[in-house]
Amino acid sequence: MTIPSLSIFTLCTELLITAAIFFIIYRGYTANIFPRLFAFSVLGYEILFNISYMVSRSLTRGTEPKHMEKAGEIFLAIFHGIFSLFMFIALVIFFSLAARAYARGENYFRIHSILTKIFLIAWSISIISGIAFFARLYIL
Repeated sequence: MTIPSLSIFTLCTELLITAAIFFIIYRGYTANIFPRLFAFSVLGYEILFNISYMVSRSLTRGTEPKHMEKAGEIFLAIFHGIFSLFMFIALVIFFSLAARAYARGENYFRIHSILTKIFLIAWSISIISGIAFFARLYIL
């Protein structure tokens, strides 16, 4: 089976976006610097490409490989889709609050370190579920 090029591209860029998010939070936490332009560029990319890709995939539902039949596979698809959208909304809110706090001179990620850790864990779960879904859909 041939893996769609757009799916490969989206997976790779999502890994880069994840690295960027971790870098933004690390930089904010350790150096008390929130790279606002970079952070909102990451959000813009997510909206323009990855969210639109997810929407287009949901609208072309009949084109996925026929081997996705088991309940676990369907659950993974539903979980990843819903959780990823939830995490994107959380990212927008999280970065917006952080940008305002850093503009006031507050280290948002350090002040809210437990929330930051929870966010990073949840974002990681979202990414891992996407990788698992990609692997199950096209490789396994």
